[in-house]
Amino acid sequence: MSKPVSIKTPERFQWLIPPEFAGTVRADSLLKRCLPTLSQRSRKELFLNKGVRINGRPVSKGFKASPGDKLEIECPGPLDPFQNPAQEARPLIAYEDQALLIVVKPGLIHTHPLNHFERGTMVQTLAAYWPRILKVGNKPLEPGLVHRLDHGTSGLLAVALTPQAWVRLKKDLAAGKWRKTYRALVSGVISETLTLSRPLAHDPQDERKMKVLQGSGDPRRGRAYKAITTIRPLTRYPKATLVDIDLITGVMHQIRVHLSAQGHPLIGDALYGSPYGQELGLPPGRFFLHASELSLPHPITRKPITLFAEIPEDLQKVLNAFV
Repeated sequence: MSKPVSIKTPERFQWLIPPEFAGTVRADSLLKRCLPTLSQRSRKELFLNKGVRINGRPVSKGFKASPGDKLEIECPGPLDPFQNPAQEARPLIAYEDQALLIVVKPGLIHTHPLNHFERGTMVQTLAAYWPRILKVGNKPLEPGLVHRLDHGTSGLLAVALTPQAWVRLKKDLAAGKWRKTYRALVSGVISETLTLSRPLAHDPQDERKMKVLQGSGDPRRGRAYKAITTIRPLTRYPKATLVDIDLITGVMHQIRVHLSAQGHPLIGDALYGSPYGQELGLPPGRFFLHASELSLPHPITRKPITLFAEIPEDLQKVLNAFV
């Protein structure tokens, strides 16, 4: 098909369906051909929001067009999620040189956009101040990022500023050369150090969640992931425990799932069963989990770097309520 023709704004496009595609290709395949840079999640959301039309009428992803039909796509924002990034407040910098940037991510900010139309994420703010990250990495929605933090998690986040540094950092992370420690407040009392080695998988009953697998036949969505978490109690309160957590592996929601399965969900983590949250001043989606310490070899000099990030004010207020 021809290049997209923009109508009035970069967010709306239209094409005429040529005979070779008509009647044989589904609308979702046409969308992928026309806008190949869009992620699968972005394409799915366009259909859900009736942003894909044939001759002016919204269609489902399985619809097949006829010769001469007009395909229209209306996007909720620019195709480039880094176009004219907003100048949000400059991130708090824990470390910076020509190759490596480590910042402190606030809670309740996505690390990167989940689709092409989301704005206000951490990496978009980073791109506004360090635009060279846009040429780093192999995922268009995650430029410069070496790892991620959950939306509700705050703390240290490493970003590569050059392609060479990104490759080395990713290799070191995969090889277990990083040490990541989190400070957390959990429900219930933990009296001794725990090491949890329990595989995780996507929950087939809830696409938002992960689950601990009890056995090879346990229902799951997709593959099983090895997951190891060490929990070290620091301060015990009547109904909660302040802990340090060493993340040995890095699976989605690993800390949250392991703690919940152990009967000690993070304070404020309603998705995984916390009985506390808003009454302690935590807004929805924010839980008591902070990436407080990060140790790694520098990607270029190979010298060890160890950084600490203090508990942020919103979590300190929650902790004060337990003292």
